[in-house]
Amino acid sequence: MKRKGNVKTLPDRKSGQEVAKQNGQASASRYRLEYWHERLFKKTFTRDNARRVVDEWSVRLQHLGQREAFALGSANASTAAAKAKTIATFLEANGWAATLAKFKPATATKITVCTLGEFLADVGKRSHLKPATIRRYAVRLRKLVGDISKLDAGLSAKARQKKYDYVNGGHKEWLAMVDAQSLVVLTPESISGWRNAYVAKAGTDPVERKSAERSAATVLRCSRALFSEDVLAVLKVVLPPSPFAGVKLKDPGPQRYHSAVNPEWLLNCAESELRNQHPQQYLALVLCLWGGLRRKEADTLTWAQIDFTAGQIHIRRTEYFEPKTEESQRTVDLAPAVLDILRGFKEGSQSEFVLDGGDANPAATYDYYRADCTWRDLHAWLKAHGVLQQKAIHYLRKESGSLVATAFGIEAARQHLGHRDIRTTSAHYVQKVRRIEVQLPVAKKADDAQAKKVEQ
Repeated sequence: MKRKGNVKTLPDRKSGQEVAKQNGQASASRYRLEYWHERLFKKTFTRDNARRVVDEWSVRLQHLGQREAFALGSANASTAAAKAKTIATFLEANGWAATLAKFKPATATKITVCTLGEFLADVGKRSHLKPATIRRYAVRLRKLVGDISKLDAGLSAKARQKKYDYVNGGHKEWLAMVDAQSLVVLTPESISGWRNAYVAKAGTDPVERKSAERSAATVLRCSRALFSEDVLAVLKVVLPPSPFAGVKLKDPGPQRYHSAVNPEWLLNCAESELRNQHPQQYLALVLCLWGGLRRKEADTLTWAQIDFTAGQIHIRRTEYFEPKTEESQRTVDLAPAVLDILRGFKEGSQSEFVLDGGDANPAATYDYYRADCTWRDLHAWLKAHGVLQQKAIHYLRKESGSLVATAFGIEAARQHLGHRDIRTTSAHYVQKVRRIEVQLPVAKKADDAQAKKVEQ
């Protein structure tokens, strides 16, 4: 084999494979031009029974089990090495689909972008995300892909509703159909177009339009989370160029909490209607309203987490429960009246859990609740008593946060609710309860002066 300096001028038959193997090795030197000088080669071809050499340099790159040769467009070794380094760096950051589209567009069409189902399976297998988190995000991403692919186009209203048929297989059929869609449909243009069309369907009603903006923002935010850098870095499937690149997610603003029912009246109703007739519903209401607990926190709460001496509930990671965030692990102070209620329930309990229900299922990837019947019945009771929010039980937690904020301040409410950011507490969970009005001492003087003028 002939060489010109440190650069190969003619590769032998094995050089392509050798170069690919060398490229697959992690080495700090790959970021230096000398590294790429060593890996340049010139392609050969046969014409008129003679072996000829292409003047321009090429390089072979290997990434995630795939290997491609790139013509570098220059007979100058230094220039070619610089371009090889540029292509390799781009490949590591963006993957094969984007690299071929940018540096080898004729070949890019041969690469088959993965389907939605293949993508979600790879995310579940390789990413750091929790199964429950992937499930929540996947619901939004399927909505986005299904709408952009127009899977419901031309279907009757009855046929469109089959996707929600979990009993007779309609939902399973829809999942198979949407998961078979190629992610090539996701582009910055199609995503922005979907968002605009989704909001436009709400019409001109300000309330409906703001609701649509929030829903669209949730779909895009959750979908984009599956395409974050730390997730994509570990995936093996072939992906399209960054679908959310340049997509600006409009912040629709916080959906502020507004109390619709007097909590004291609601508690009095629960005392008279639930405490004796439906004690488990009453206990669940106490935990969420007095303790500010999330439904999952209350559902898996054990008696061992209640310190009756200190008058506290300790929300922490257990064998049955994984906190939403690290900040969700907290200590909730309880009023003496609440401790008396809990002591009464503990005396008659034969379970390690505070609420009666089935077995815990911490491995569930869906919203599983031990005391599901209790939660459903409590939800219906709250609706019948004026709590009209879609998440009626979560209303109890928001009301608890507002009561703490009124008495002790916004930071105390954040700690009580276990929020990571105080802005979440302020924007979504706390409403202004105390009256705040402007006092003008000069107002009475102004009235007296006006009265004198009238008398004259």
